[in-house]
Amino acid sequence: MEDLSGMRHHLTCPISLQPMQDPVTAPTGITYDRRAIERWLAAGHATCPVTGQPLSLADLTPNHTLRRLIQSWRPRPTSSPADVVTTEPPRQPEALFQNLMLCSCPPPVGVLREAAEVASQSDAARRYMVDAGALQRALRLAVSCAKHQQEEEGSHELEACLGLARALAISGDELRSPPLLVADSHAHDLVDAATDVLVALAPGDAARASVVELLDRATEAAGQAVLERLRPELFRALTAAVCDRGSCPGAARPALRALLHACPVGRNRALAVEAGAAHEAVELALDAAAGAGGRRATELALALLAELCACADGRAAVAAHPAGVAVVARRLLRVSAAADACAVRVLAAVAGRAAGPEVLREMARVGAVGKLCCVLQADCDAAVKDAARAVLRLHSAVWSGSPCVSAYLLSRYL
Repeated sequence: MEDLSGMRHHLTCPISLQPMQDPVTAPTGITYDRRAIERWLAAGHATCPVTGQPLSLADLTPNHTLRRLIQSWRPRPTSSPADVVTTEPPRQPEALFQNLMLCSCPPPVGVLREAAEVASQSDAARRYMVDAGALQRALRLAVSCAKHQQEEEGSHELEACLGLARALAISGDELRSPPLLVADSHAHDLVDAATDVLVALAPGDAARASVVELLDRATEAAGQAVLERLRPELFRALTAAVCDRGSCPGAARPALRALLHACPVGRNRALAVEAGAAHEAVELALDAAAGAGGRRATELALALLAELCACADGRAAVAAHPAGVAVVARRLLRVSAAADACAVRVLAAVAGRAAGPEVLREMARVGAVGKLCCVLQADCDAAVKDAARAVLRLHSAVWSGSPCVSAYLLSRYL
């Protein structure tokens, strides 16, 4: 077997929900991708995201066995002698840049696509064009096309501008190497311009999926300084993309991932909650539970909810949704190990020490308490069980008297 489909959930980072590149293991026994856990700790967290136990960068240990397993399961590109013989020499980026900068505004679609192809094939050509200002021109053209797009030809021009911006800004295959973003000074321009494009596009526009995908990759690779400067309009536009998944289904998942990449920064969590991201994540999980979405969408929705519940407004938003607690409990033990860890994090956050009696009664009524008891019986990770047990112990006096909770289970497993 040459792909990750059979073992993908075993090789997925609990934070980013992407295949791990450089797995590291915490003392709690949870394995993360190094980039994701370092970003989590750099955002000011000092605990394990899954278990809540104290964690520092020095506690992380490289998991060489898992790393070798991941490398053995990566797809390997095939080549033949004919490929070597027929490969044309790379075109000169200087000539392409001159065409790009001197052509009419906007340049012909063919010029944009040729420049994108060369940039994606040659890192040297890519860096030359970025240093010469091609990225800024591509971003300005994309914003202009988005604001004036009315005809089908305009759609092709916008797609070509976005393709060039992506090729110039980001390189690297998703499953083989981490994405490489341009310097932070360019990265902020990229995210800022992509935000303007997404805001300018009408709901249902086919180009929205391309813009959101660009934002997904850009926020994944962006540094802390860039993430701290994200605009409120970005969170509203990404949340709208999740909400409009019926008219533009290809934008929902990358929009969730982009929100997830931004949320380790505390300010961004508040902006996402204010934009309604918690509500839309619950709605997406509801659609997936009803058969309208897949496992991947559910994992992303639960992961985003777990991040948003790290702030008080996020916990309040989940508890305020009529189906917030219920849908998280329903998806627990039904999707994947990564989803189980996120679901327990959400329930533990909502039922924290500051939880009101209404929330605790709701958890008992919709079966969330029973599901947490089932986690203790199931074949789950020990850290996930510990987190579930901590919640049950915290409110056992309240839940043991509820007719909706089995007092036998509480007494047996606590």
